[in-house]
Amino acid sequence: MSLNLDTATVRLAREIGASENAIADALVAAASLMHTAVLAQREVADAPVMKTQAALLHLNKLLSDLIAARGEAMRVHGQLVEIGREMAATEIPYCPPVEGKKTDVLKAA
Repeated sequence: MSLNLDTATVRLAREIGASENAIADALVAAASLMHTAVLAQREVADAPVMKTQAALLHLNKLLSDLIAARGEAMRVHGQLVEIGREMAATEIPYCPPVEGKKTDVLKAA
């Protein structure tokens, strides 16, 4: 199935938002897991310190990678908006609106 400009624009806007939300949800879940794992390491008397420390290091890497993924998603979002502007596929010049530019966007609407 081929996409026209309007269909591609709507679909990309929906999917980039869904992707960003999924990454944010994963980040929240991983941060919660880190919190519980640190509490368990501290409060469970028989927890093997070296093994739990290794798990925490892997959780830290997971969180770091999710934060990096969030940044990449933001970059992709910006690039897609720029492509949309060049192709006149969007009427919104900034997504999300930049402070100071927000009023210009609202006035244009």
